[in-house]
Amino acid sequence: GRFGSLRLDQNKIVGFSEKPVGDGGWINGGFFVLSTDVMQYITDDSTIWERYPLEHLAAAGQLSAYHHQGFWYAMDTLRDKNHLEALWREGSAPWKIWKDHGHRVQRLNQPTSVEEEWSA
Repeated sequence: GRFGSLRLDQNKIVGFSEKPVGDGGWINGGFFVLSTDVMQYITDDSTIWERYPLEHLAAAGQLSAYHHQGFWYAMDTLRDKNHLEALWREGSAPWKIWKDHGHRVQRLNQPTSVEEEWSA
């Protein structure tokens, strides 16, 4: 698998496996809010965060999860980036849940001066 897998009891993480064969369950998206107390689980530069620290925090009942129900897609490779940019260009980006309401929006790779923008 590409991502760490979570075993949950409500919002509490009760188990954690790093990159198992995927089963379509909840994954570790890699975003954390941490206390400095987690430093006790990191012994040196060879510590693998997804192994000892996360597994022990889960076993100690110190790891909780947020169940994100919306769109999520990893952008780890150029292929991922190109896919997401294609969704945006095609107007089918599932993460765009807001309305523009006629506001002028500066977009990347677009003219940067007011004259260029209004004449485009």
